[in-house]
Amino acid sequence: MDTSRPRAVVTLALTASLVLVASLVCACGSAASSPTGAPAGAAAGLTRYTIDADSGGVIEKVGNTFNTSIVSNDPNVFRAEYEAGFIEGHLQKSQIVAARDNAWDSAYLTDPSHTFPTQIPPSPAEIAMAARTLQMNWDYTLRYIGTTGDATVSKNLRRLMYRLVGIYHGATLAAPASLPFDGTWLPAFTPAEMALGYETPTLTFEDVYFINAVQDLLYVLPANAPPAPAALANDRPSKCSAFVKVTADDIFLAHNNWNSFLDQSQTISLWVAGDLMTFNAGAPGYLGSNVDFGYTNKGLIFNETTARWSHTEPKIDALWMFWRATLAEQFATSIDEFFHDVSLEASGTYMNGYMVVDTKTREIGLVEMSYKSFVFFRSDGHDPVTVTTKPAGLSTAYDLDLVQPDHLLGINFPASLLIRDELGSTDNRPARRVQFMAGIGGVHDIDSARALITYTDSANPLSIYGRWDLGYGITSYPKTIPDGSADAKAIAASLTGYTSALAGVLDPSATTTAFWMKYGTARIDGKPFTWSESPWKGQKLRGVPDRVEGDWVLARLHMR
Repeated sequence: MDTSRPRAVVTLALTASLVLVASLVCACGSAASSPTGAPAGAAAGLTRYTIDADSGGVIEKVGNTFNTSIVSNDPNVFRAEYEAGFIEGHLQKSQIVAARDNAWDSAYLTDPSHTFPTQIPPSPAEIAMAARTLQMNWDYTLRYIGTTGDATVSKNLRRLMYRLVGIYHGATLAAPASLPFDGTWLPAFTPAEMALGYETPTLTFEDVYFINAVQDLLYVLPANAPPAPAALANDRPSKCSAFVKVTADDIFLAHNNWNSFLDQSQTISLWVAGDLMTFNAGAPGYLGSNVDFGYTNKGLIFNETTARWSHTEPKIDALWMFWRATLAEQFATSIDEFFHDVSLEASGTYMNGYMVVDTKTREIGLVEMSYKSFVFFRSDGHDPVTVTTKPAGLSTAYDLDLVQPDHLLGINFPASLLIRDELGSTDNRPARRVQFMAGIGGVHDIDSARALITYTDSANPLSIYGRWDLGYGITSYPKTIPDGSADAKAIAASLTGYTSALAGVLDPSATTTAFWMKYGTARIDGKPFTWSESPWKGQKLRGVPDRVEGDWVLARLHMR
């Protein structure tokens, strides 16, 4: 393990950090910024946009965090989805082109092997390869909508299709288009609209699809889906830290997103024809969370951590993960339905472990996957954990540290031994397991949940809430990249019960709140990541601050 440090020799033993993290979590917030206990006030720059009497939205910026709220209540659910997307695209259009270019730059910066793209700017051939691949997957998705035998899945996917088109139109048109809002219409785009750009001033539909699908896309490219060599796969970022903790009277769920420090992480609350989904989006223009954290008015709370892999068999002709995740997150009414939607197809792309809480039944669940298998854990918090596999009859063995009746831990290392083996997964930041195990028992309120998810050991920045850019830390896979925890979020089941009483009315003065979110990186020796003081100080910054930092904010929902 690489434990070298430029300023001092790191002698930290993982057993010593057990005592440290436990004491910090029990201190209920000493490892996190101190909250005010009240929602952040509306920013002076609150912007409102209305289509008609039943559809509108607002956007504000509090510190470095954008917060968007959208209500769309047209009786035709397809029109409602389209108008919700249009409002999102309109309110976020000044950010979306930056999100496209940041996604390209991040793919290069966070992969030391620079497998795709091989340089910045990406070459015309690389842009063309990505565009062809995205077109193929888009065409497959449209065919799937029309041919799946599951009428509910078909309708819900069509709803999401309308909203994605709406996001594109909202960012590029002055007013909503007059479309057939029915169960048969499929969009047709011109070649110019299906062109993919980089640092072009205008936005295309392909750009919007790229922003949403880039996590899946990077499993496929280069060379349109060859199995990736282990050495290259090990250079890919392994993403997030997360947990679920069940107590006697509540359930807590928290998550931080390890991503490029060009991340445009923000909060979005979306009400569409009775469906509420409030979530953390990794960038503007997203259809769903994609990073993933949020909850719904159906009683479900969710997060995910990406499985670290050295082998996969990705498919272009498959329903990619961002579609399946958004289906589950917006429409599922139970843990079983969540598993059904996430496991519709194994695409071998963006393979994650999804933690789910059902606040109605107090059940918790975890769905893990490889390129060919799914494993589903569930517990009521007391009884032994039950394990189901898809296909049936596969190994149900699992890591008892990561899955217990009263907790789930996410460290990018699958709990299922089957999934670990199929992916050739390794644990590249082992301190997080130790830190979580030391601290999870101390989580008993929202403050202690926030403290644990933002725990950082300055002697080992590869902690729960950590950073890769400093070039040291406990790992067998050292690398120095501008990547790490770019945000943190936390919620308690007891804080989501209000959703059942929402009427779906946009109201910027409403006191309802979404969830706690902190934008920004871990502080090491008191300092956050700062682009101008880093080895990447020449990086072009689009829609992100030089100092990647922020305080905890309890985001407003702007609805009643």
